[in-house]
Amino acid sequence: MTRPGRRWLLPIAALALIILLALTARAAFGTDRLNGKVRFGDTITIPSSERVDHDLYVFASNITVNGSVKGDLIAMGGTVTINGPVSGELIVGGGNVTVNGAVSGPIRGGGGYVTIAGSSGKDVLMGAGYLTISGKVGQDLIFGAGSADVSGSVTGNVLGGAGRYTRSGEIGGTEDVTISQGTPQPAPASPAGNAVLDAIRQFVVVVLVGALALWLWPRTVHGAEETLRRRTLLAFGSGLATVIGYVVVVILALIAGILLAIVFGLLTFGALAAIDVIATFLFAFVLTFVFVISAAFLADALVGLAIGRWVLPAIGMRVSTDRWSELGLLAVGAAVVVILSAIPVLGGLVKLVVVLVGLGALALAAWSMWTGRPRPASPAMPPSAPPPAAPPPAPAPPAADVT
Repeated sequence: MTRPGRRWLLPIAALALIILLALTARAAFGTDRLNGKVRFGDTITIPSSERVDHDLYVFASNITVNGSVKGDLIAMGGTVTINGPVSGELIVGGGNVTVNGAVSGPIRGGGGYVTIAGSSGKDVLMGAGYLTISGKVGQDLIFGAGSADVSGSVTGNVLGGAGRYTRSGEIGGTEDVTISQGTPQPAPASPAGNAVLDAIRQFVVVVLVGALALWLWPRTVHGAEETLRRRTLLAFGSGLATVIGYVVVVILALIAGILLAIVFGLLTFGALAAIDVIATFLFAFVLTFVFVISAAFLADALVGLAIGRWVLPAIGMRVSTDRWSELGLLAVGAAVVVILSAIPVLGGLVKLVVVLVGLGALALAAWSMWTGRPRPASPAMPPSAPPPAAPPPAPAPPAADVT
């Protein structure tokens, strides 16, 4: 068993490595290198009279881009304001992010407070504590936020999750937003053919994700699925706590990263502040990605597997314990979950319950693994019966009497 004191060795070594890399980068790059392509500093301003004819990478505590960028723009800092046009892709991260200019390509990134008041020619992918879309999104809008307000226009579809969501703008495609508190946001009616195709796609992805999880983490999946069947109410409550905890952790991580970046900026460690901001938003992005995959697909797979174990024995079918039979259970249960979730009006409530109990079961299984508590025995591999006791040895024959 690992000693408790050694748990801190890896974080301390990683922090030392980050500081070393930041100091090395500051010494190597200075504030302006590669003919202005890479710019470090405490405050970086691109004036409106400047035209950047190449990709631009800016890392600073305060960033303002008023000029035009004829390529991709990557801007990471405490406060980031993009006023000028960008011909390529925009990747942005900061505590307070405002995009007022026109971006021809997609916009990707995250921040504490993010406002997209300009326009994007393609997708907008954003993770934020508070997200405001008052401009125009040329294609799809994908987000994860504590609070989201869409008052602008979205040409394509909207997919996201938020603790609070309001929409007063126009949506050209479908709208699928999961609300962590309250009821799911109603989506505009879609043709029956599209609904059937969406259900088929959801079923295929749920089965694939579930099969992959069974292959990579069988014990965790079995433990979560058995917890879901035997302690459903506890899993539901844990799901609510998990959703709230996700929002709180993302917001606190963003706030902590921003405050640390400000401290580094005051100490004139511009490169270290940039690395801190990148690491913070990378953590928020990875956490959001895992949360969305778990809520959208893995929760359906877990509930489907539990339903399969309920339904087939109930109708008199014998369930084997091999892997292929388990995949069959997953497919049957996933079909039931997808069909129920596709029912108008009722489907939204079903999906909400599935997400909460699935996330809660996963959280309980992860907690048991973290604390080292024994997990329930795997249904696919039942414990073997103890071997029968050996018969007692036969008594030895009496010795012959030799006279």
